[in-house]
Amino acid sequence: MAKDRIELAERSLTRLADQRGDVTNPVLQAFYARHPDARASFEHHGLGQMRDLEGRMTAESVFLLLQWVEDPATARIDQGTAIVHHNDTLLVPPRWYLGLVDAALEVLLETVPADATDERDLWLAVRGEFAAFVEGLRAEFFRADDGAPLPAFAPPART
Repeated sequence: MAKDRIELAERSLTRLADQRGDVTNPVLQAFYARHPDARASFEHHGLGQMRDLEGRMTAESVFLLLQWVEDPATARIDQGTAIVHHNDTLLVPPRWYLGLVDAALEVLLETVPADATDERDLWLAVRGEFAAFVEGLRAEFFRADDGAPLPAFAPPART
């Protein structure tokens, strides 16, 4: 099963790279459309290099999707510390963190053919697993977030 997941993920991400190249702009457009208040955080934390930070965080979100499939234990360790740090130190709430991953996933799913239901199902499962993980981390926050439910994911419709 794990090997199948890795093959599906690699197929999807290779297609994404071939079809879209640098996905920073479409990912950020999708992210800011849902989380316009996050732009000020990128401006603040970018220290005059906002575009660089946006690019790094977009790349990290895409890499997270692959890492979650290839090595879920390592992804949980890496993301567990990163998500708590982002919330407690950088004041980046979990809805923004998950929102950027969702935006990357949305752009990725736009390139998955309608008949590749196995790929689509993989990514929806990964999103569900990751969202549950993020939700579980809230108990570890030093700074409580607003406690609002994490956003649902609405995958792009395939025609």
